[in-house]
Amino acid sequence: MSTAKRLKASSFLMLCFAGSTLFAATPAKAVDCMDDIAKISDLIAAGSCDLRGVLLTYVPSLTGFAPTDDLTISVAGPAPASNLTIGVMGSPTPYTNPFTGEFKYNLTAPTGKFITQYTSAISSSANTGNNTSTFNLTGAAGTAMATYNPVNVAQGQTKFNSTYVTSDNFTSQVSVTQGTIQMFSSSFNFADIPPAPGPLPLAGLGIALGYSRKLRKRIAAS
Repeated sequence: MSTAKRLKASSFLMLCFAGSTLFAATPAKAVDCMDDIAKISDLIAAGSCDLRGVLLTYVPSLTGFAPTDDLTISVAGPAPASNLTIGVMGSPTPYTNPFTGEFKYNLTAPTGKFITQYTSAISSSANTGNNTSTFNLTGAAGTAMATYNPVNVAQGQTKFNSTYVTSDNFTSQVSVTQGTIQMFSSSFNFADIPPAPGPLPLAGLGIALGYSRKLRKRIAAS
């Protein structure tokens, strides 16, 4: 092979390598929870989604609920999010007695925030409100329990985290024992993690030690 042909072949291989490296280094587009997720199957396929700093990750454990069920994820206000609501709605038909379901996921708060509280809720206007149902939302702080018996909306007990939990696994367990329920929803609030106290300035430390020595001398002399 001539020198010119060898140079052309070498240049072609270098271009191919550079192109493949460029494509490999291009990061995948992040999935937006509000824009890209409409069904449980969308979250299963994506694995996780992000919404104004909140990361929602599917945990492979789904019983009762159908992948075609509607999944609505929303926040209020700008990033970083201070709250998030996840709603699961039966599609094409609501959840009708007898029905039980379980849906698991991991929730990670925006950077610098922690999951301060969470609440379960049940809502339905079907069957003229003659419905009974339960929704247990379980996380590290315990179980928020909502009981619908019979009203148009049931709000579960709010659970507060006493520690700075930034990421938590949640299990949603629901049961419809009478009538029809249209939606189960979970609400989460996030709060800023307080800054860690800084070291005492050296000047202040010296003054404190000096005062402590004087105080000890006065006590000894008395």
